[in-house]
Amino acid sequence: MKGFNFFLTGIVILQLLFLIGCKDATKEIIEDKATTQCINFVNPFIGTQGNGTKHSIGNVHPGAVLPWGMVAVSPQSFDFTQMQSPTGYRHEQERIYGFSNVNFSGVGCPATGSIPIKFFTRTRAEARGGSLFSEQTATPGYYGVRLIDEKIKVHVTATKRTSIFKLELPAGRSNVYLDLMAQQSHIKGGVIENYTTESASGYQLEGNFCGAANRSSVFFSAHLDTKADSTYLEYTNKTDARFNQNLEKNPSGIVYVFENVKPSTLHLKVGVSYVSTANALDNLEKEQTGFDFEKVKRDAEEEWESELSKIKVATSSMDDKTVFYTALYHSLLMPITYSDHNGEYLKMGSNEIGTSPYTRYTGFSLWDTYRTTHPLLTLVYPEKQTEFVRNMLDIYDESGWLPKWSIFNHETYLMVGDPAPIVIGDTYMKGITGFNLNKAYEAVTKSAEYEKGNLNRRGIKDYNSYGYITMDGDFSDVANFQWNNGIVWGAVSNTMEFNLSDYNIAQIARLTGNETDYQKYLKRSKSFMTFYNDKLGVLQPKNKDGSWYEPFDPTQERWDKMNFGLRGGPGFVEGSAWQYLFSIPHGIDTLKSRMGEERFLENLDTIFETGYFDMTNEPGFGFPFFYNYTKEKNWKTSKTVHGLLDRFFTNSPNGLPGNDDAGAMSSWVVFAMMGLYPHTPGNPEYILTTPVLDQVEIQLNRDYYKGNKITIERNGPSEGHIKAMNLNGSPVDYKVKHQSLTSENSMLEIKTEN
Repeated sequence: MKGFNFFLTGIVILQLLFLIGCKDATKEIIEDKATTQCINFVNPFIGTQGNGTKHSIGNVHPGAVLPWGMVAVSPQSFDFTQMQSPTGYRHEQERIYGFSNVNFSGVGCPATGSIPIKFFTRTRAEARGGSLFSEQTATPGYYGVRLIDEKIKVHVTATKRTSIFKLELPAGRSNVYLDLMAQQSHIKGGVIENYTTESASGYQLEGNFCGAANRSSVFFSAHLDTKADSTYLEYTNKTDARFNQNLEKNPSGIVYVFENVKPSTLHLKVGVSYVSTANALDNLEKEQTGFDFEKVKRDAEEEWESELSKIKVATSSMDDKTVFYTALYHSLLMPITYSDHNGEYLKMGSNEIGTSPYTRYTGFSLWDTYRTTHPLLTLVYPEKQTEFVRNMLDIYDESGWLPKWSIFNHETYLMVGDPAPIVIGDTYMKGITGFNLNKAYEAVTKSAEYEKGNLNRRGIKDYNSYGYITMDGDFSDVANFQWNNGIVWGAVSNTMEFNLSDYNIAQIARLTGNETDYQKYLKRSKSFMTFYNDKLGVLQPKNKDGSWYEPFDPTQERWDKMNFGLRGGPGFVEGSAWQYLFSIPHGIDTLKSRMGEERFLENLDTIFETGYFDMTNEPGFGFPFFYNYTKEKNWKTSKTVHGLLDRFFTNSPNGLPGNDDAGAMSSWVVFAMMGLYPHTPGNPEYILTTPVLDQVEIQLNRDYYKGNKITIERNGPSEGHIKAMNLNGSPVDYKVKHQSLTSENSMLEIKTEN
């Protein structure tokens, strides 16, 4: 039996209020909130189900979480003692096995799913197969479900570092089981260190993300509001050599047994820390007083409303409004809070405890998020983006390198390129300057120049010697690729990524007064043209002697020489030469000049008309907006963008076409629906197209920007041709500068006609 999914919208609330017949005055107040509060247009189930094709699920979760929260408590629809999955929850699954307290959003490999808790009334053997469920509800900061087989109703909500469960239990025996062998990540297990009849503390093992070498512990302190009638410990017969931890000798679970003479309500709250159980308890004591579930839920809703309402939209389509606010919601989940309430955290690359005056975060998936998520934060949440850049520079101070894909106190080196300089350069170029620029320049140039042990730039020796990464260099044995052995996955793709990093380093160099370095890095940023094959009209890999790599098929997305588990044609990452053709936003004019106007347009058309375009792969995110570089910009950009939105992003569980990649794809949706796209990191400018929404109002942070707000208004049909674009009454030509939008109260008007 599949549960009934329910998320609150203004329409649903209005219907409920009509049925219960509130007094008129009260009804008007509540109706107003229902139709205006942004949280009522978030559907956390969007992206939790695939469409049947590989990589088609968003890997997001419907759990209770705050913006950038450490704790995200969500149901587990898999038995992780028997299997693995990159997501803890899939909408089409028929059973729930438990609830975990830490969950990443939209990542591509098993990770977290930490501190799993199970509730059951049947025997252990019966409950092991999970429970059918119904009455499933998810809103920002809350998740609820009825476990049919167990006859238990579960409600959960969260603070930044803690969770609280409200359990409606039937008469008879009920069990609460902390099962530390059932987390989602590759490494299983944990230890119950201390316990009483109403509490437990210990740690969860975590690591091996996407095959990386990361190893961590997640500490917890759990407390019940009622003493159990009895408890018993669970042991495993497994030994985890990766942690040098013999789990046989320590309990990996504890069961609390309650004998209820009548139906009752039980509360359980959990504090989490990456430092110690003492800090987990301190987080719990600081963020929750008593067991006031409704207060925690109310505070969570208020915090979400405060963040989401920084963008207000108007549209007659409730589905469009829900898709928009859900995308914004998903954009604000990663990175997650890492430091404790007292400021403590584990420093990068060690177990040394550090303290920070501002929040430390983890889960920087920078190759994914530099294109859309960080530009969105820079525009709408500059105070948060400032913290993120400060975090990156702190990580550099602690480890000697900027982050790439960092988890807790480890760098995994996942994905490709050198994305941190791109984020830093784009942030500063948009006027967000609350970090040490000289320190930033030191950090980004180390990534660009230092060859020994530089896993941020795999292939750097080739790149610095030839200007591009070769297919027959010292580190070209892709069959033996690992994240930490220096072998290059995607010679062309990495060259293109390094080019964009160098473009941003050039901008930082000029800001610090280094004109010579500016010219040097700007020149390096254009080396992608070495790969351009005039005959084929695409980028083709090269060898050390400058010859073309052969055999070569620009449509090839799989290469038989590739290490198992990786994908991409020869020289490319997760795509083909066609899918990377325009993935050099800072060099679009250069590429267009080489191709010529007609071939540029023809190649764009070929990508979209032949099915080469891959909406799930970040390098192509900007492609539909690049029609603005052609003579058909007044209609083809909006037609292509709106077509992608209509096809791939819907108000349904399968409403994401693939992995959300820590919010990167959702942030694309936010920009696309507003008709505003940050086409080139490091160039503070937006490409414009027709908004899907009738009106958008972005509230600006006056601590960072001179203006109070940006208003974007469409006059005319959303599917029409663009007739005119005006900023504060003056014409603009399909682009607008970031500073022009943010330096005063701005009105951007898009006029369209049939």
